[in-house]
Amino acid sequence: MQQSNRLKWGITLCLVVLLMVVLGACGNAASNNQSNEKIGTNDPSGQSKTVAMREYTDATGNKISIPVNPQRVVTTQYLDAMLALGVKPAGAASHLLEGDYLKGKIDGVADIGNPTNVEKVLELQPDLIITTEYTTPEVKEQLEKIAPTVVVSFGEGDVFKQLRNVAAVLGKDKEAEQWIANFDKKAAKGRKKLAGKFKKDETVTIYMAYDKNVLRVYGARNVGHVIYRSLELNPPEYIRQKLAKDPRFNFVYEVISMEKLPELSGDRIIMLVYDETSKDGMLREIEQSALWRNLPAVKNHKVYFIKADPWFTYSPLALDQSLDEAITMLSTDPQ
Repeated sequence: MQQSNRLKWGITLCLVVLLMVVLGACGNAASNNQSNEKIGTNDPSGQSKTVAMREYTDATGNKISIPVNPQRVVTTQYLDAMLALGVKPAGAASHLLEGDYLKGKIDGVADIGNPTNVEKVLELQPDLIITTEYTTPEVKEQLEKIAPTVVVSFGEGDVFKQLRNVAAVLGKDKEAEQWIANFDKKAAKGRKKLAGKFKKDETVTIYMAYDKNVLRVYGARNVGHVIYRSLELNPPEYIRQKLAKDPRFNFVYEVISMEKLPELSGDRIIMLVYDETSKDGMLREIEQSALWRNLPAVKNHKVYFIKADPWFTYSPLALDQSLDEAITMLSTDPQ
């Protein structure tokens, strides 16, 4: 009898031990699941810290674990959008740092090259990288080894969609909506100021003289965004039809021959001269042609000349300055 009791006690003890092992294993599993929300990492000083993470689905459909509050962001395209949201990146692509309109706003932002210098990005120790669909698979794969890399589409949708998407990555949605609201308010004031300067059906054509032999006519993206969308001025019929079929604003420009000038030129012309090569090349050729000299806008002295900076750049702060310049420019007759 006594031996039987000992046997029962032994079995009970084994069951208790086994139960404790199972509960311990469950506890460890729960702890591992929580590691998806907070991870241990080292800051630039080498000190260990815990970073809160969240899941984000980017433009390519990839689900990526990104910091809730990123501190060191590198971008291959969205420097301007980040600045508009009140975030200065640790590094940005070379071509983004060249605009005069950003002077005083980009001090301390490192140049990561163009194309991207992966070693330079690594030196910056980013905790987040924001790129576009145009980054090559090879470079993207290398960037992903450095930090979470999010693709925000540059070609799909307009500049406001881009700004909102960047804001979603950075947790700055309210800042994006406030920036857009302020821009729209400025545009409305601009339309009111110009209301008496334009006839109801008056049209405006936007051209760009590029390099030695390229002539472009623009739609409602880049330089056309301010003129046709913000200030709601009328494009020529050819462009109007193009825009009617372009709800996502993917139509940027079309390269044309000078023979198209009489057909496409409106009552007023805005001519963007890209650089000195363009001024001495394509622009000179245009101005020396009889086609140009016989245009009503040219005869009536309704031609405005603008430069690439900031008009050519399709980003929030560039558009904001372009809007200021457009309102001032169109308030008086061309010189």
